[in-house]
Amino acid sequence: MIDHLSDTLARSWRIPLSSLSVVNATELSQLLERLRITVPSAIMEGERTLSERDQILADAQREAEQIIQDARQRAHELLSDQAIVIAAHDEAHRIIEEGRAAAHRRAEEADRYATQVLEDLAQKLQSISKQVENGVQVMRNNRLAPPPPEGADPLATEPKS
Repeated sequence: MIDHLSDTLARSWRIPLSSLSVVNATELSQLLERLRITVPSAIMEGERTLSERDQILADAQREAEQIIQDARQRAHELLSDQAIVIAAHDEAHRIIEEGRAAAHRRAEEADRYATQVLEDLAQKLQSISKQVENGVQVMRNNRLAPPPPEGADPLATEPKS
């Protein structure tokens, strides 16, 4: 529209020796009326475009903030997962060490019990061996002793002299 106005002014008749020009008033009025109609709608269209641009930028900003928040949350979850893995590893190591210590204690207890049982068995065997030796000795002594006279009470004790 401004270009049309500029063209109309350029085609106007110049008044010699002055800066004045003669223009077609009807043509100029029509252009001005079109300009009055077109400019406000163009301004409103521009304002609407600016508003849409501002809305798009605000939406993009919110989306970017949401993406950043999601990324922070995911990073926190990953770090939390890693902390859980580390804690689980530490707990597993502690349980393994407790198991080893318990197995060592039980092995020592089993060794002490086996030693005690074997010592008790050795004492019983010594006692039985002593009884067997005594029995053998008694048998030898009885075999070497003269047999009691016939009719004598085998349970009677010998007269003291």
